[in-house]
This record gives sequence, structure tokens and C-alpha cells, in this order.
Amino acid sequence: MRERIEKVWQKTRFFINSQPFHEGLKITIAVLIPVLICTCFGQLHYGVTLGIGSIIASTPDLVGPYRERRKSLLITVVVVFCMSLLTRILPFSDLFLGLFITFFSFAACMLTVFGIRAMGIGASCLLALFFSLTLTHESSHPITEALLLTAGAIWYMLFVLLVRYLRPYRVSQQVLAECAYRIGLLLRVKADFFDATTAIAKTHKRVIQVNVILNQRQENVRELLFSAATEKQFASDQYKQLTFIFATLMELFERINASHHDYYQIREKYGHTKVYQMVPDLLVSCAQELELLSTAISLLKSPKYPIQFTGQWDKAYEEIVALENQEQSTTIVLKKILVNIRYVMQKIREIHRILSKSGDVDDHSKLLLHKERFFKQRTFSWPALQAHLNIKSPIFRHSLRVAIVMLIAFVITNALPVYFPAYLALTQHSFWIYITIIVILRPGFSLSKQRSIDRLKGSFLGGILGLLSIYFITNAFMLLAVMLVYMLLTFTFLRSKYFYGSFFLTAFFLIAYYFFTGVNDFGVLLLKERLIDTVIGCVLSFLAFHLILPTWESDSVHIYLKKAIHANLHFLSVSFRTFSGDGIDLADYKFARKEVYLSLAELNALNERIVNEPSYQRPFTKELNDFSIFTHQLISYAMAFTNMLDHKSGLSFQDEHERLMNKILSKLKKSYALFATDTWDGMGLKSNRLKPDHDDVGEGILVREQLELMLDLVEKLYHTSLDISLLSKR
Repeated sequence: MRERIEKVWQKTRFFINSQPFHEGLKITIAVLIPVLICTCFGQLHYGVTLGIGSIIASTPDLVGPYRERRKSLLITVVVVFCMSLLTRILPFSDLFLGLFITFFSFAACMLTVFGIRAMGIGASCLLALFFSLTLTHESSHPITEALLLTAGAIWYMLFVLLVRYLRPYRVSQQVLAECAYRIGLLLRVKADFFDATTAIAKTHKRVIQVNVILNQRQENVRELLFSAATEKQFASDQYKQLTFIFATLMELFERINASHHDYYQIREKYGHTKVYQMVPDLLVSCAQELELLSTAISLLKSPKYPIQFTGQWDKAYEEIVALENQEQSTTIVLKKILVNIRYVMQKIREIHRILSKSGDVDDHSKLLLHKERFFKQRTFSWPALQAHLNIKSPIFRHSLRVAIVMLIAFVITNALPVYFPAYLALTQHSFWIYITIIVILRPGFSLSKQRSIDRLKGSFLGGILGLLSIYFITNAFMLLAVMLVYMLLTFTFLRSKYFYGSFFLTAFFLIAYYFFTGVNDFGVLLLKERLIDTVIGCVLSFLAFHLILPTWESDSVHIYLKKAIHANLHFLSVSFRTFSGDGIDLADYKFARKEVYLSLAELNALNERIVNEPSYQRPFTKELNDFSIFTHQLISYAMAFTNMLDHKSGLSFQDEHERLMNKILSKLKKSYALFATDTWDGMGLKSNRLKPDHDDVGEGILVREQLELMLDLVEKLYHTSLDISLLSKR
């Protein structure tokens, strides 16, 4: 019982110190302050308008480098002012207003060309448009309303900049802490390889899923720490700690992914032994230590608990020695596993030492070298936009789809009160339909489908929660406190877990409506409005995706496969050239490694999205899943091969090694040719390595075995690629 309470407390602490909760708290405070100040002066309406302006400005404020956040906030302020002013001062007829909404819906969605942050700016543009149309106060001048909405956006920008000035590394700490937590989760999943009750194939899939999220978080940390870093920043103690922890976590992540084995054979041969059953306990212990450290990393404080796994590894090694003496056979595979676990423990101790400030921090300023190669500069340019102004572009099709659906929604909101007078009472907040479409209708079918389900379920269940809260909590101060909690949870989950965000948003909105209007129906009328408008928006979005220029993720599978195979070719070529004696720059190797991880993460994310598409659109689901597993195994073997080179400087490059390496690259080139019209422009291999005086025959055999394993995998990759190319639509 005590352990369970400690686990719950640990997870609660991690959640409270996490980046989503921090962002939710920041937005909540930014919205509440102007509302409370204006309420004190009897101008609640002005406060609500300022609060809405803050919410709109928060839409594109995503995790990323400080300069990008500042630039996007400045652009958002200008967009909010222009859109709210135009909406209020132009003399709209119904026809002109419909065309106005259609045009700006298309233009805002086309900003997706410039990335997810630009897409958020487009969403803030549409939010300003719809809130300006439906929330205008009768006694206020239109320009005053526009200025208030803009003032709310400016206030949010200043508040964010102030928070960043006071705590410049807070977001970096939180995202880095999540990296540590996810690596711990990866170790927990890998422990299932040694659990006889768990299917190995399912564990492979879970490892890949964890890697997808982990790669995304690593990219966030890289951008936060290095994209705009300077030598001056590296001089600070906090920055040195963060960069050391990040470098150590990356080494840890690479070693974990490089330690891949034939788990079927290991389970069959050693599944009955005690040491085999001790391995998952060791991995889980390491995972627990990383989870504890993640909280300390988020606060950048000394861990409260000492390391717990001291002595466990020695017991496991003693069992291996006893097993060798008992069966008179080699247990080299189990020894390799224990060596890798010892490496993980060593890295955890290093992080623990740095957080405890009981040791010197290594200089990682070299990480700034060649940083321009690792980060793409995001610029707004007309040629980039022009390249997508054609019917073949998924972004263009998505923008056109949203524009048409917005026009249909506009017609419906104006026609329903005429033909169904009972609906007239429910048109006070018609922006619900438009916002539903903005939130749900995404470029991909999978996310649109999931958002529809989450919004419907969240709105219905959140409405019930809101009604129950109003009915049972009779004390106004208690109800206000509950509303603020719902508000905080809304902004915490709205980006990361949309179901929970929609759930708490509905409950929060109902209670706020109850306070503002003082109606006696406990918000039932507003709930009916939200549910009806949400259903209308979901139905329109669902029909639009199937009928208006549909774009399926499965149609682009060959693009992702081409990118993944190209990244594999580049990474293996760099690794092999290093072994052959060619002078390869360390930055080239790191860049190739980064690209291969990112391409695999993108492919796995695509695989998960394709699963939610109609079955007739994805006849190659099994083959694509196999491709992901084989690619992940190939990367693991390649990483293990490179690590072996680092520790065995006396290895010689033999003719047999050259033959195997060229066969591997040749087979990968054939796979690449299945999805590409161009040819891979990589170089061939030729030995430039000096032969050592005493060539280790055993090590040469080890290299050959490693290369043969990779050759077997690329053979499987080729046949899987061939199947996908035949089944997919080119």
C-alpha cells in the first residue's frame, strides 16, 4: 500500500512539474488577471474580451526556441487586430460575409505550409474572426471591441516574455525531464522482452511507439538548448547542467536502442534460468531511477532519494558465472545484456552526480559546432507558398476543404432559425460550429476522426460534469474554485490530450455561463447548444473529408518509405566508411544518425495514422508494420556495429567485410529504387584502413557476424518494400 501511494505521489509530482501543466497554469493566469481587474471596476464584459484575446494569442505559442515564440506572438497580435477590426467595421451583407469567411478560412489554412506554429497563427486568425462576429457587445463601439481583443493578445505576449525572462530555462528543464521519463518507459517496455508471458512481436511494436514520442521530445530539447544558443549561455552553471544531462541521456538512449538481440532465441535457450528472470527486474529498477530523476531534472535540484539498484547487478553476474559452471557452456549473450545494463546504471549515476552537484560538469560547448546543419530555418517566403498552390498539394486540398465547409456552416447557421424557429434560442453562440470545424478538420483523416470522437465524447461527458457541479455545489465560492480547476485542466490538456481538454472545457464553460447569466436552468440550454453545434460541425467535417478532395495518408506512404530508406543508406554508408578507414567528420555521423531516427519516427507515426483509415485504403498494413520493425532492428544493429568500432581500434578491414558491406548497400539501393525515380548518390567502399600488426581473428569473425545479421535484415526489408510497392497506389 505504501509503495502504491509513493508511486501515485511521484506521478503527481511529475505531472505538476511537467511542461503541459506549466503551460496550462500560465494561460490560466494570463486569462484570469484582466478578468479579475475589470470585474473590480464593474466592467466584466471588458475583462472577458481581454481574456478571449489572451486565449487567441496562446494558440500559436508552442514549445520552441525563444526567438520563434516571440516572433509568432508579434505576428499574432497584428493578425488579431486586423481581423477583429475588419470584421467589425466592414458593412457586411450575408453574401459578402459568407465569402469573407470562406476566403480567410482558405488563407489561414494555407499557412500550414510554413509549419505547425504558422498553422497556429492561422487558427488564431479564424478565432479572432468568429469571436468578433458573435461576441460583440451592443453598448461598445466596434473599434473599442477590436482594441480590447488586441490588448488581450498584447497582454498575453508581455506576460509570456516576463515569465521567460524570470525563468529562462524552465521549459528546457521540463522537456528534458520528459525525455528522461520516456527513456525510463522505454526500459520498462524492453523489460517485457524477458517476460515469458508477453508476445515479443507486440513488445517490438511498443518499443517503436515509445521511440516515436521520444524522438519528438528530443527534437524539442535540441531546439530549446542549441538552435539559438551562444557561448555566453554555455558559461552559466544551469546551462552546463542541462547540456550535460541532455548529452548523457542521448548516450543512454543510443545504447538502449543499439542493444538489440534475438529475443526468441534467448527466451528459448535461457528462459528457464534465474539470471534471465533477473534481467527485467534490473531494467525496471533502472526505469524507476530515471522516473525519480525526471522530477529532479524538471526542478534542477538534487534528487531526494539515493540510488536503489546498488548490488543488484553483482548478484545477476554471479548467477551467470554459476550458470556457466553448471552447464559448461558460454553465456556471451547474457553477458552482453548485463554489460549494457551496467552502462545504463553508470549513466544514471552520472546524472545523479551532476544534479547533486558533487562533481564537475564536462564542457559540451562543442555541441554548438555545425548547429546550422541540425536545425532548419523557418522562413515565410512566397516561393514556398506558391509551390503548394495546386490541386496535388495535400495542404491546398485541406485549405479548400475547410473553406467550403465553413461556407456550408455559415449557410446552416443562417438557415436553421428560419426553417426551425425552435433553434433560434440556440444561436447566441454560433461560433461553436466554426470552432468545431477548425479543431476537427485536419489535413489527415486519422487525426480528424480521432478529434471528432474526442470532441463528441468530451462535450457530452463534460456537460454532465458541469451540470452536476452546478446542481450539487451550492456554495458560490466553492463552485468558483471548481470552475478555476476545470479551467486550469482545460488549458493543460487541450493540446496534448484533446478528449480531456474538451471534457474540462465544456464543464468550465457551463459554470462560467451560469455565473455570468444567473439563469435557473443550470446551463442546460447552453449544453444543448454546444452539443447540437458540435454534432453539426462533426458531421460536416466527416462528410467533407470523404467527399471534398479527400487526401489519405496511405497515398503518401512511398514518400515516407523513400525517406526512411535514404536515411538508412546514408547512415550505414557513413558507418561503413568509418570502418573502412575513410576520414568521416563526427558531425556527419551525428547528422546521419539524427536523420535516420527522425525518418523512422515519421514512418512509425504514419503507420499509426494509416491504421485508422478505411480498410480499403490500407491493403499493406501488415507489411508496413513489418517494415518499421525491420528498420528499427537494422538501426539497432548498425548502432551496435558503430559502438564496436569505437572500442576495438585494432580491427582490420578485410575483403570479406567489404563484400558484405557492399551487398548491404546494394540491396538497400534496390529497395530505394522501388519508391524513387532518382538514384542514390552515395559513394562505394574501399579499404583505407591500415592492417594492424596482430590481427584479431576472433574480432574479425564478430564483425562478419554483425554484418551478416544486417544483410539478413536488408533482405527482409527489400522483400517487404517490394510487397508494399505492389499493394500501394503509386
